[in-house]
Amino acid sequence: MARIRIVQPGLLTTVQDRGRIGYGHLGVPQGGALDGYALRWAQRLLALPASAAALEITLRGPTIQVQGNTSAALTGADLGGAVNGEPWPPGEIRNLQAGAIISFGAPRRGLRAYLAFRGGVVAERVLQSASTDLQSGVGGHAGRPLRAGDVLEVGDGGVAPVCAPVTTIRMDQVVRVLAGPRHELFPREALSLLTAEPFQVTPAADRVGLRLQGTRIPEAPGSILSEGMPIGAVEVPPDGAPIVLLAGRGTVGGYPVLATAISADLPVLAQKKPGDRFTFVLVTLEEARAALREQEAALQLPLTAV
Repeated sequence: MARIRIVQPGLLTTVQDRGRIGYGHLGVPQGGALDGYALRWAQRLLALPASAAALEITLRGPTIQVQGNTSAALTGADLGGAVNGEPWPPGEIRNLQAGAIISFGAPRRGLRAYLAFRGGVVAERVLQSASTDLQSGVGGHAGRPLRAGDVLEVGDGGVAPVCAPVTTIRMDQVVRVLAGPRHELFPREALSLLTAEPFQVTPAADRVGLRLQGTRIPEAPGSILSEGMPIGAVEVPPDGAPIVLLAGRGTVGGYPVLATAISADLPVLAQKKPGDRFTFVLVTLEEARAALREQEAALQLPLTAV
C-alpha cells in the first residue's frame, strides 16, 4: 500500500464516499459527499467501486505528500490544484511518484473538489460507509476533518492517463425544484415568490445546508410536528429566509418544506458558496426524472485518452 501524508489540511478536508444509505429510519443521516456527481467522476476515472472513499476538499485545499507510487483523480471545483507545481486541472488523472507534493492555490471555480486515489482511501467504516460525519464524530479518519501529520493508506501503482469527456462540476445558475410535501400549508403565492427572484447564499452555509437571503417567503400558518427531511428540502422558518438542506442534514426537522431540489441539481447546490446567487425554477416530476436520466447518461460517456 502507498500512503499520503497531510502536510497542511486546508480549510476543510474530509474523507467521504456516497454515504450511509438506508439507515434514515433509524435516525442515521446519509451524509457522504455533497457533490455526488463529482465524486462519481473521480471514482470512474480510476475504475473504483461505488463504495470507494475519496477526499472532499472545500475552497482552500490541502498540501499532501505522497509516500509510495500511486495514481489519483481530481474532479469537481477548480481550486488551483497542482502536482510538484505543475497545474492539475479537474477531470484528469495523475500518476504520482513517491515524494510528490499535491497542492492547491487560489480557488478559481466552485467550492468543493474531490481527490480520489487508486484503490480508494482506507478509512474507518461505520454502517458500511467511510464517510466522515462531523456531527456525530464517526467514520473517515477519527470522525473529524484531516489535520497536519495525518497519514492515510491508499492503493499503489499507476494507471493509463485518461480524462473525463465533460466538465465534472455543475455550476448552473438555476436550481430546479418540485413542490414540497407541505406546500399546501403556505399561502397561495409562496411558490411564486420562491421562484420569482434570485436568492443569495449567506455566510451561514456548511455541509448541513445553505441559508438564503432574498424575497421573504410568507410562513405557513400554525405549526407541524417534526418529520423526515429529504436532502434538497427547502425549509421556510418563521423569518421567511429559506434554508436548503444538503447531505449533512439530520433526518428530521420542524420547519415546513415548501419545495425540494431535484436529485440532478443537488451537485449544483453543493458548489454554492457564500455570496453566490441562483434562482429556483419549478418543474414537473417527469422533468425531474428526465434531468436525472441526462446526468446518468453523461456519467457513462467514454473516457478520453490523454
